[in-house]
Amino acid sequence: MALVTWEPSYSVKVHRYDEDHKKLFAMINELHEAMLAGKGKDKIQETVKRLADYAKFHFSAEEQQLEKTKYPELSAHRAEHQAFIQRVQKFQQEIAEGRLNLSVTVGVFLNEWLANHICKTDQKYSKYLNEHGVS
Repeated sequence: MALVTWEPSYSVKVHRYDEDHKKLFAMINELHEAMLAGKGKDKIQETVKRLADYAKFHFSAEEQQLEKTKYPELSAHRAEHQAFIQRVQKFQQEIAEGRLNLSVTVGVFLNEWLANHICKTDQKYSKYLNEHGVS
């Protein structure tokens, strides 16, 4: 059973970013499935690392495009990305220190942050990028 399901309302109408978001959802669902199977502790370190790496890749691409099109809210958008990366790095540190019982906390944070970020922050650039020829 998936924790998060992609819905058309999440679309930012930029194909590449929608596909990236779907991959992030899939990673969150992998952690959730592992938790349901009682293997959250076994899967958390690997999943959080993959999520962090992919999020950095996605954020970089998104920010470059926003910079290229002179998106007026880039600074605020970038700040949200940085806050996410810092929080995930803190999770990684805690996991490295042996706090492997974080799978529920991590799962809830990732689910809420991603859905909120896509539905609010990313939706703001959707029309702007489309008007600048990015779809």
